[in-house]
Amino acid sequence: MNHNLVDLGRNGGCGNQRNPLIPMIATEFSRCVQLIQSLDDEQYMLASNGTGSVGGHVRHNLDFINSFLNGIAVRRIDYGMRERDIRIEADRQFAISRIGFAIRRLNALDLEMTEQTVLVRSEVDGDLWHASSASRELEFVHSHTVHHQALIAEKLRGIGLEVASDFGVAPSTLRFWAESSEFQL
Repeated sequence: MNHNLVDLGRNGGCGNQRNPLIPMIATEFSRCVQLIQSLDDEQYMLASNGTGSVGGHVRHNLDFINSFLNGIAVRRIDYGMRERDIRIEADRQFAISRIGFAIRRLNALDLEMTEQTVLVRSEVDGDLWHASSASRELEFVHSHTVHHQALIAEKLRGIGLEVASDFGVAPSTLRFWAESSEFQL
């Protein structure tokens, strides 16, 4: 396991005060790296149940964080303008390097940048731009990432692989499980 990459999600950054969502997103991507490293190429590229492959979900998550990161600089985020680089779907090491790059870019954001107002292009009407905040969009990206990690976990469990019980689980669900004696990790 590449501990340096994983550590980027926890301790990286430029030292400035940061939005608390940044390390949460970086941690999700770092956990994804750990999972990718535990798979072989066939497991990573296996498509099943019409829901794409693990690599496809990884690529999709990277597309969303990169759309956010590309858009925040100009305060116009367009999640429809995605790279869709299929090398991420087929090459685990390339995917890991792209995740590391996204984590470094994410960690470079300071609090001021994440507090700014942004416009987000509608996915329904491309001529419409919604007012939002960078922080709200970070929350969206986090939720979106966790959702796709849940799909990855289910896909891998479906082929008999063990995945951490908290991989792809929303923070509110984790809190509920922690507070409830009925649900244990």
